[in-house]
Amino acid sequence: MKNLFNFKNKIILITGSSGQLGLSFVKLFLSLGSKVVGIDSANNDFKDKNYLFYNQDISDKKKVDNIIIQVFNKFNKIDVIINNAGASVFTKYDKRNNEEIDKVINVNVKGTLNIINSYSRMHKLKKIKKCSIVNIASIYGLLSPDFRIYGKNDRFSSEIYGASKAAIIQLTKYYSVILSKLNINVNCLSPGGILNTKNPQNKSFIKKYSQRVPMNRMGKPSDLHSGLLFLSCESSSYVNGQNIIIDGGLSAW
Repeated sequence: MKNLFNFKNKIILITGSSGQLGLSFVKLFLSLGSKVVGIDSANNDFKDKNYLFYNQDISDKKKVDNIIIQVFNKFNKIDVIINNAGASVFTKYDKRNNEEIDKVINVNVKGTLNIINSYSRMHKLKKIKKCSIVNIASIYGLLSPDFRIYGKNDRFSSEIYGASKAAIIQLTKYYSVILSKLNINVNCLSPGGILNTKNPQNKSFIKKYSQRVPMNRMGKPSDLHSGLLFLSCESSSYVNGQNIIIDGGLSAW
């Protein structure tokens, strides 16, 4: 049991590391003795001696390739990759434009592809023994939002966001099969609605959303930590191609 969640001196790469979820993941692994590499197009003031940050756009393949090479040059390996970077838009579907579509697909889908493809090439080149990849999707990759709970000025979950997260779930299954021969296991975590602490959702929306959840509340970043650690740890190396839903039971009814 003592070694179940042993991440001491593990190298953890986390995309979207400046956001609410990403930063909570960074701090979680640092608290367990890991060395964390963060990538985000947005900067933040967080600093730690075991935290290496790259302020880059993961939709740019060349920049991703350069980062992965630099990380290998410094640490000789990556033990866990958490594809957490995500973008969304909140205008309604009939107002959608191509710039908004590109924004979401470039980060959520293309960015995930770039990270996994770049890493897998180095994994083969350096003959790395194993790695765990955890993709962060969403319940909206499986379900449609309940539009009855949205008010006029609420941030609507968009159709393109849901489509991009459905793609993440499918990519998880694809890569879990094709990369298994390299001893890379690929899984997915699908959170329900997370309460935004920096830019809180409308109070009416929070109340209505919570009423849809059997546990009667929105999620917190820490609610995802146990599932994330499970999928990242060596003890779950036979878990492959799975999507763990953490939503307080919303998808159960």
